[in-house]
Amino acid sequence: MRTTIDPLVRQVRAFCGKHDMLPQGGTVLCAVSGGRDSMALLHLLGVLGAEEGFQVAAAHFNHRLRPTADRDEAFVRSWCAGRGIPLLCGSGDVSAFAREAGRSVEDAARELRYRFLEETAEDLGADRIAAAHHREDNAETVLLHLLRGAALQGLGGIPPVRGRIVRPLLETAREDINQYIRRHSIPFVEDETNSDTAFTRNRLRLEVLPVLEELFPGCGARLAGTAGLLREENGHLQREAEALLPREGTEVPSSLLAAQDGAMARRLVETLGARLGASLDRRQVEAVLDLGAGGHLDLGGGLYAVRRSGALVLGRKEVPPPPLELREGVQRWGPWSVAVRRGTGAPPERAGAVLRGDLEGALTIAAWDGRGRLAVANGSRTIKRLLAGRGVPVDRRGEHPVLLRAGRTVAVLDVAVDWELLPVEGGPWVAVDISREEESG
Repeated sequence: MRTTIDPLVRQVRAFCGKHDMLPQGGTVLCAVSGGRDSMALLHLLGVLGAEEGFQVAAAHFNHRLRPTADRDEAFVRSWCAGRGIPLLCGSGDVSAFAREAGRSVEDAARELRYRFLEETAEDLGADRIAAAHHREDNAETVLLHLLRGAALQGLGGIPPVRGRIVRPLLETAREDINQYIRRHSIPFVEDETNSDTAFTRNRLRLEVLPVLEELFPGCGARLAGTAGLLREENGHLQREAEALLPREGTEVPSSLLAAQDGAMARRLVETLGARLGASLDRRQVEAVLDLGAGGHLDLGGGLYAVRRSGALVLGRKEVPPPPLELREGVQRWGPWSVAVRRGTGAPPERAGAVLRGDLEGALTIAAWDGRGRLAVANGSRTIKRLLAGRGVPVDRRGEHPVLLRAGRTVAVLDVAVDWELLPVEGGPWVAVDISREEESG
């Protein structure tokens, strides 16, 4: 007797094959909240695993944000135990993490959940992590990104595969999932917060998209389909950008950048940012492209952009070491080796800084804070101007070492010493030399 294959199993198998989602052997870790979508996915993976020869395990993360959170965990435990499905559970204080990180509760929950899933997959040796996002989820994401002003990458919606995370239901309609649940009598729990329109995504799903569907029947499916096309075009543009850029590093020749149209120029800048672990928004990208020769831009989060030596460079600022009170001899200050010596008579001709040696109070070394002036031979000059005159790159000035006495900057290493504090002929002096540890051999 011929066995009838469930239509959703057939559809999901084809979609998974198209995107190489399921391993030949090995383990798929299914993220299970206990809701209808994730329970349907867990059931589907069990069917496909028996056919394709891979094992299925489940993972549940308890966000502890609702009174019913423990009920959901107990439900998932009972279901998996009754079917011999290995289950790993975790939990976290989402509210505390959100406060500490300055993020929304939704973002914090997502961060902790995916961190748990990745760690669990690593411990289990799972080849894939399966999440239950479906077609309407994707449509909501595309619309949300569009309304917030996303670029091409954001308008591509939810990717079918990202790293080891796969989404077998991404082209499946919510109603098809509901029918599968009914056909196979699969139990699930309801998350009461899904109906809370205080959450932006819920309001979009419950109020906005139904109106759009009424005006433009099938628009959710078309939004998800458009997202797929945009992902392909985004991938093509990204490959073109990677081919133009050096294999490594975060700079691009100005001549190469000038030869590109607007779309590729923006993508090159975005790619440099991504290499530093940053996702630059449209405003930041345009500001970087507007930099003139020698221009410098603080992008926030320790990231900067600068035009120098015929190139656009993106980088991260070094976090300077804290101020250090100096003593005679050699000491370490962050990545620097600092040597302090004293003498009388003719001072050394070459040193990072040489000052009078009879001054009261200790000298302190610190990174320049962007302020201050020094008296020099031809008058008073800002430290900013002195650094520029010595050719110190704009992006390196915030880490350049200076000497302080009683909280006042008295010298800029390898640049200038305050005229009033230079050694008196024949008198005592103190010399400070500095070199990076890796440069000192």
